[in-house]
Amino acid sequence: MSRFALMLVSLAFLTGCSGEREVGSDASGHDTAQLSAIASDLAIQKGMSLLCEREQPDHLSYFMADLRQESVDPAVRERIAEESVEMMNKISTEEPEYICTPEMFESADLRATEALIAWDEMRGITQ
Repeated sequence: MSRFALMLVSLAFLTGCSGEREVGSDASGHDTAQLSAIASDLAIQKGMSLLCEREQPDHLSYFMADLRQESVDPAVRERIAEESVEMMNKISTEEPEYICTPEMFESADLRATEALIAWDEMRGITQ
């Protein structure tokens, strides 16, 4: 298996193992598992940007602010924030030579874009 493929599998594994996700929705009506998945993808992008010292908009912080504005339960927001920090910490322990590649950035950026689209769809915003 190539190093690139191994790293993609590793990131997918980290995403899948980033803590138990609650199934259901909170008082605001948002699916908490979807919110966690969106935050995870944004945390991967942010973690990679921090590790690789790459200038990138901080979509994760904007997402967390949106959750507050959407009146998502504070306990859900706290759990999502903890999972996001955990994900970024895991990425920070990786070797930059394997993470800071154009292919990895392309993959992370695509996932972040898809996550932001899913977030907009959850809120009824269409483009």
